Amino acid sequence: MKCSAERLIDAMIGVDLAKQRKAEQERATIARKATYVVTVSRGYGSRGKQVAQALADRLGVRCCDRTILEEVAKRAAVDVELVSKLDETVRRSALMPWKAAFTGKTLGEQRYLDHLIKVVLNISKKGGVIVGRGAHLILGPERAFRVRIVGSPDACAARIAEREHIDLAAARERVRTVDQERAEYLEKLYGSDIKDCSDYDFVINSDRFSLEQMVDMILGGMRQAGYEITPDILQAG
Repeated sequence: MKCSAERLIDAMIGVDLAKQRKAEQERATIARKATYVVTVSRGYGSRGKQVAQALADRLGVRCCDRTILEEVAKRAAVDVELVSKLDETVRRSALMPWKAAFTGKTLGEQRYLDHLIKVVLNISKKGGVIVGRGAHLILGPERAFRVRIVGSPDACAARIAEREHIDLAAARERVRTVDQERAEYLEKLYGSDIKDCSDYDFVINSDRFSLEQMVDMILGGMRQAGYEITPDILQAG
């Protein structure tokens, strides 16, 4: 039988080994999550934002939408609302510089794009689900799994009508307008067609599937593409 001193030493060694194993597991988890970079392009009313958030929750990473604008504003040293206005201007009209009220600085197309690219690249290093803003074009297939969620005009309009409490005709017009703005955004900034399926790894028609089914399909696609999707992530749904 070991003496009490030997037992104490063994116990201390056991505790140290347990701490080392836990630290290694935590580092491995952080490293694995950093590899989860998904971009989600979506049609208006297609439930793409909901899919993005649910996917981020399953993967244990951030869902980045307004976060992108906040980071661009921080880098450009301007107010986030200024960036939001420019972000909308890119989609709705000719690009022009916007002047910050207190700093006197301007944020034009090129500065906006430069900061946007840097923010998206920085997010990709830490892992996350990035919504819109051409992130799939910035990162490409080497840095992200690129998803597009679409839906038929009627189905998307029906969802918007219910959500916004407007009639179906107004909802159809809103879907048409917002989708056109998003298409123009990509064309103006990147010279790319939002409907070009070769720019995506996975395209889903949300008319046919539930939110949970779409997340499961994306995770399955990621796994087939070589991402380490653990059983607990797959079973979490």
